Order: sequence, then C-alpha cells, then structure tokens
Amino acid sequence: MSVKPPRSRLRLRALERRVQSPHTRATVVLGAPRSSAGQSVTEFALVVPFLLIILLTVADFGRYFAASLNVESIARTAAEVSAQEYLRAGTTDYAAIHGYAWQSVCDEAKGLPNVTYNGPATECDGIPTEVCVHDSVDPSCATTYNAGGGVPPECSVITDPISNAQTGGSELSKYVEVRVCYRFSTVFGFSIPFLGGDLTTLSGNFYIQKIRTFTVADY
Repeated sequence: MSVKPPRSRLRLRALERRVQSPHTRATVVLGAPRSSAGQSVTEFALVVPFLLIILLTVADFGRYFAASLNVESIARTAAEVSAQEYLRAGTTDYAAIHGYAWQSVCDEAKGLPNVTYNGPATECDGIPTEVCVHDSVDPSCATTYNAGGGVPPECSVITDPISNAQTGGSELSKYVEVRVCYRFSTVFGFSIPFLGGDLTTLSGNFYIQKIRTFTVADY
C-alpha cells in the first residue's frame, strides 16, 4: 500500500517544475515591466545639442539681419551728410567733407558691438570707412578712417581702389560715395570637424560691407 505525499509537498514540486520550464522562464522575462527612464535621458542628451545649434543659429541670423540694415543706414546717412557739406563748402575743404562723413559713421555706429567710440571729432575703431567725392577733384579718396586697429583683409570694399571720377554717361553728376565694413560676431562659434570645407565653421565673424552714394544737388 503506497502512501500519498502531503498536498503541500505536491504543490511545491509543481511550482518547481513551472519555474524550471523554459517556456515559463521566457514568459516571465517577456512579461517583466520595462523601465524607460534611462532611454529617455539618453535620447534627450542626444537631441539637446542639435536643438541648441538650431536656436542659436536662428538668433544669430536675426542679429545679423538687424546689423546689416543698421550698417546700410549708417553708410547712407554719412553719404547724405557729406554731400550737404560739399554744397556748403564747395571744393575748398575736402578734409571737412570727409570729416563729416566718418564722424557721422561713428555717431551712428557707437552702439554696435566691436565698435569703439572715442568721442566727438575723434575717429572710432572697428568700422573702417572710406569717403570719396566723385567730382574728378577730390584728392583724398584713398584715405581710410575709423580703422585704428587696421583694415581686415575680409573688407574688400575698403581695400579695393576707388576713383574720384564722375559717372553717369552724357549727364555727369557729382556724388559722394561712402564705404563701410563692419565685423559681426555671432554668439558662439561652433565647429564640426567631420564636415570639412566651408561648412566646418558654422559661426564666428562675418563682415558686413556696404557702399552707399548720395548725389550732390546741382540746380
């Protein structure tokens, strides 16, 4: 006559067989809850640098656009001021005519970054300027102002030759030409070495160059 084991021992053996079953182990592993905290942190860390680059690029583009409009206005105002002085002084004082132009540039640009304002009647630094009266007489068209630190090679409008000759075909007109070059600096300078070529440097210094003229009224 066989003796049956207690029910508690039978249940324990059945549980051991279920735990040792490969199918049961696979079911337990697949059914375990997954933690996404680590994965989310990793994805966030990978995305943040690209988001920062995009945001800074958009911000710098807006700043560059505003600075470009400002420099254009500075050059146009200086040309107008010196043309009015030409009418008042005539061809007797080209130094004064040029002085009105470069002083106007300093007064208008003193709030720009990278420009050092040194006070009234004193040349500023950081925005190289050239002035030329196109009347075939002005002897100082090749003079550079507001460039105490030198003219950067990127400022081609300043380094290119300028002539005092009049233009306009059969109807020659006297006019004043003002050239300015301004160094615009971005917030941060990012570099991606693996791109190479012109795309290696995403930001840094850019040179805004403007040429504006104003016709001298001749009635």
